Amino acid sequence: MSTYILTSMFENGFGNEVSKIFHQKIKDRNKFAFVASEFEKIPEKTDKYFRFFLAMFEECGIHFKEAYVVDGRMTAEEAQRAVSEADVIWLSGGDTPTQFNYLKNYGLDNVIKQHKGVIIGMSAGTINLAETAICTLSCGHYKQEIYKGLGCVNVSVEPHFVIDNVSDELLELSQKYIIYGLCDESIIICTDEEIEFVGEVYKISDGIIEKL
Repeated sequence: MSTYILTSMFENGFGNEVSKIFHQKIKDRNKFAFVASEFEKIPEKTDKYFRFFLAMFEECGIHFKEAYVVDGRMTAEEAQRAVSEADVIWLSGGDTPTQFNYLKNYGLDNVIKQHKGVIIGMSAGTINLAETAICTLSCGHYKQEIYKGLGCVNVSVEPHFVIDNVSDELLELSQKYIIYGLCDESIIICTDEEIEFVGEVYKISDGIIEKL
């Protein structure tokens, strides 16, 4: 069974509740794959965030025997093998459509969909895990884009959600789509059996915002 953990951002570590959940969900800790959002450019930025989040795991007592970045420094075949062998896959933040295109071009979309371990999305990675990926201007995208995502979860997320700054764009989109506003430091856990909301998460539907 796959476990999907949707996240927005952690500026100051995972926090006690999220750390406890990671300990519960991440049983196998052999290999950790950090999948970039930009495969061909800014490798130094990718490596910086890889170290940043790997340190958060170590700070809360989760240590992987092997951890590596998956980006254009690997061939498509190497990337597919690295992701399929990982116990934990981290889909990083960045430009959402750019990441999605790289996942498809490297053949990682099907590998991720078939994976039975723990898959953690952050921001762009969270959006791309959805059946319907909704990229809004309010979330910092260059243009509004809506496309068929990886289809791992039936939850469309607006990361970095701030309840005091809800855009008209988001309310308008909610007339057609159910969108979950995910605040930083909060998570959504999706398994075959259930969806669990931890922290500050809002359901936005038909222009109505409901705290979960």
